[in-house]
Amino acid sequence: MANWEDCVHCGLCLSACPTYQVTGLEMESPRGRLVLLNQWREQPEAHDVETRGWLDDCLDCRACESVCPSNIPTGHLVEAWRSQEAPEARPPRSLIQVLELLLGSPRGLAWFRRMARWSQTRWGDWMVRQTARWLPPGARSVKAGLPALHSRGLSRRRLDSDGTGSDIFFFVGCVMDALYSETNEHAADLLRLAGHRLTIPQGQRCCGAVHRHSGSPETARHWAEANIALFEQSGAEVVAVDAAGCGAALKEYASLFPPDSPWQERAQHFQNAVQDVVQLLADSLPPLSRQDANPVTVHDPCHHVHAQGIAKETRSLLGRAGYAVTEMRESTLCCGSAGIYNLTHPDKSQALLTRKLAQIPDDATYVAAANPGCLMHMQSGLSAQSHKQVVHPVDLAWQAYRDAGLCATRSVTS
Repeated sequence: MANWEDCVHCGLCLSACPTYQVTGLEMESPRGRLVLLNQWREQPEAHDVETRGWLDDCLDCRACESVCPSNIPTGHLVEAWRSQEAPEARPPRSLIQVLELLLGSPRGLAWFRRMARWSQTRWGDWMVRQTARWLPPGARSVKAGLPALHSRGLSRRRLDSDGTGSDIFFFVGCVMDALYSETNEHAADLLRLAGHRLTIPQGQRCCGAVHRHSGSPETARHWAEANIALFEQSGAEVVAVDAAGCGAALKEYASLFPPDSPWQERAQHFQNAVQDVVQLLADSLPPLSRQDANPVTVHDPCHHVHAQGIAKETRSLLGRAGYAVTEMRESTLCCGSAGIYNLTHPDKSQALLTRKLAQIPDDATYVAAANPGCLMHMQSGLSAQSHKQVVHPVDLAWQAYRDAGLCATRSVTS
């Protein structure tokens, strides 16, 4: 793996880096951060608040890595810096503990969904307004972007496994499981329509992406071990995931373990089996002859396009379902969500959101985004624009195949 010394300062990363686009500061660019990382290691006197802030402003979007001719893993290097050398740059321990409690188990996720649903009631909305002055700006933004939640619980508790012979281990995630449970159900319907048999283990854990990016790889490693063991027990050949951030994390499980760890080979086998749902569906569903009247544009989540190289598959899936895709300018630029970046860096997050929303084509009815953080963050900025909606591409595809009579309509209780 290349390191900071291989940087030739060509500047190709500047136009790709979201923070440099917002601030125009060299220190907020990937090549600037490589210089800062070197100073941090070699010059103890460089350990100051300003330097720490420039490094910690990195969204870990991997955009620089996808354009770097020297293949320098700048995002990974900043991630390692957070975990090894800069505890002060990590999110508050209290926030990480809350996330671990809510995202770390099915019981915590069930409470997470109940809390989010309660916030959408009249009393919950009143309480949020009364406490708005004490809530961080990012939290209010998250609340504004929540999807409409109904009384049905986690998707894992509503999805049945197909029994022996299942070729797909369906990874339901944490935020997807709790807040976008209908999307998980739609993904399962479409995978079965494509001829797959699914197993959905109830004990699967969070992918660990948020903790790893925040400098707490130990928790991510613990959850990875549980997911790997469940995959091995399932006998499935493929791990299917419908969240870009989860998919990128799952495809890097081997890097969580040292080379001499007994988990290394098992993690490598697991990550080689991971495929995004849009990859699995892009060419396997029957094409529909219909042409939807509502134009769709695509926002490419960072951990789709940069970390996994997924872009054309999303457009192929939408086209197969009969949608006309209108391309968005800067479709690959980060929207500012970036895991919990919208909570820890609200100003820069909102600046990126404003820039992203300005690029949505005027005639687009739907913005397709295959990541829960992107869905919530972008929807929070569009809440006053009822003619546009941010939707997972799986939901759009499912709607088309349902209308064609190929997927059953699901009842929703409020």
